[in-house]
Amino acid sequence: MRRTLALLISGSIVALGVTTLMLTGTLSDAIRPVDYTLRTVRDTGAINAVTAILFDYRALDTLGEATVIFAASSVLAFLAPRSSASMLSVRLSMLILYGIAFLLPFIMVFGFGTIVFGHVSPGGGFTGGVMLSSSVVIFAVVYSVGGQQSYVLPILVKKYVENAAMFVFVSLGFIGLFSGGAYLANALTGIPLGEPGSLLSGGLIPLLNIATGFKVGMGLALIIISLFAE
Repeated sequence: MRRTLALLISGSIVALGVTTLMLTGTLSDAIRPVDYTLRTVRDTGAINAVTAILFDYRALDTLGEATVIFAASSVLAFLAPRSSASMLSVRLSMLILYGIAFLLPFIMVFGFGTIVFGHVSPGGGFTGGVMLSSSVVIFAVVYSVGGQQSYVLPILVKKYVENAAMFVFVSLGFIGLFSGGAYLANALTGIPLGEPGSLLSGGLIPLLNIATGFKVGMGLALIIISLFAE
């Protein structure tokens, strides 16, 4: 009975939300998505239109997405059993171990580059963060054998890095607010945008990119590693 009631309430809320969006969410003639694709460089200073949208036009949505990862990693880290678990019971061959050891630095450097240059080339904080988390998880899977755990960074350090990155992202939003604009605003507050195409361009976008990269990287790594024991 309770489950049925909960489903009815949830369905009603979703239906109300969809109806509201259909009635009030239509675009005016003056604002169309194509306008943003043409105005991206002028408004944000970022060559990468996708990054400009994620960290300027809809930065609040990006903050919500980062919060979801933060909440998921925090809950899993709290609920996961405190046991010494590993994915492998037998160590892999030396060829694989040396191959992984050779490739991981390149994956990490490529991930960092994707984050830092995300506003002037394809990539960004989310893409580079996934690369970083992949390298961390691969190392943990390959080198944690028979209950012996090996990590690039201790789990506690990952938590500190993730929390710090989340704090930086939230704090950067107040720069736009205190500059006379809105929270997480960028160009509209008069922040220098630099020369489009250069590394020091895009206003706050590169900083938000870096914070998101570390947040996503450590958050996803914590989520996956926390499930090792399961």
